[in-house]
Amino acid sequence: MLQNILFDLDGTIVDSGEGIMNALRYSYQKENLPVPLESVLCKFIGPPLVESFQKYSDIIPNSDLSQSLLADFQEFYNEKGWQQLSLYPQIIELLTKLQQKGCKAYIATAKPEPFAKKIISHLQLDNYFQGIYGADLSETMHKSDVIATAIRQAQLTDLQTTVMIGDRDTDVIGAAANNLKTIGVLYGFGTQEELENAGVIATIKQPLDLLSQIGVNKDEKIF
Repeated sequence: MLQNILFDLDGTIVDSGEGIMNALRYSYQKENLPVPLESVLCKFIGPPLVESFQKYSDIIPNSDLSQSLLADFQEFYNEKGWQQLSLYPQIIELLTKLQQKGCKAYIATAKPEPFAKKIISHLQLDNYFQGIYGADLSETMHKSDVIATAIRQAQLTDLQTTVMIGDRDTDVIGAAANNLKTIGVLYGFGTQEELENAGVIATIKQPLDLLSQIGVNKDEKIF
């Protein structure tokens, strides 16, 4: 029986695109750089920011410019951006039903942990999660590192009864590095092709679809 569920935050629990993209626009403008198109800015959501600065703007990691962009981003995000989000529909109902069935839920996000905790508290979701695990403020930690930390600190010893839920290939790759399977969500910022190529065991179109995948509502299940 499935016992532990690690949830990504951005694109899985909350639609945080507005705040993240506004913070990115602010950082690029402050450094007098061309602002990437919105279609590109969406791709920043999930992976470590410094990697995306390099991938989409050819900015060398750990360079002065990269660190300035990161500081500008965190300045805006800490002041305004973290509140520019919305909870996806069905999330409260999903978390409630999982709790009623005895499943333990955790947050495992590449977002800096202080921001993640602030968001969960702001949305009054604290009681649904056994632990909230995120990256440090360097924004360089890979998802695999965050998931490893979550597994260790939450003392999740039976990984056969644990699953990752996320919307980007980084979630899938990070989980696989820790011997976890991933169910991908299609309502976030990734695509079905991205998730399937990374190796998800299943995808869901809306949050409550997770219940049938893990056998809470139906006999049809993958766990």
